[in-house]
Amino acid sequence: MVVYSPRRRVDESLLRPLGPPEDIGGEVLEGEPVLSARVDFSEQGMMAGIFKATTGKVRIHFPFTEHATILEGEVTLTDEMRQTRTLKKGDSYFIRQGQTIIWDVKGKHVIKSFFNITR
Repeated sequence: MVVYSPRRRVDESLLRPLGPPEDIGGEVLEGEPVLSARVDFSEQGMMAGIFKATTGKVRIHFPFTEHATILEGEVTLTDEMRQTRTLKKGDSYFIRQGQTIIWDVKGKHVIKSFFNITR
């Protein structure tokens, strides 16, 4: 069993670099965000783990459906309908594959747990 909790700090030494946001379908709009992750499960188009992004704004066309919970930091998400939500520690979101979202990290970083599926 793997437990993700906003009450415990994430061991960032276990995160691995993901490369530039463009490598995962993103377009940098502001800053120089650095992305890293730890994958705890990957099987048949499903993946779960921890993701970290540093300060910056990225437009991403989601290549998967994702449910995530913010563990540290804060991020503002804006969808195609210009609906904007700022998510903080403990908040969760659900995004469908194919949606385009602007992911805006204003603070030092944001860390989330995630479960995604590609079909």
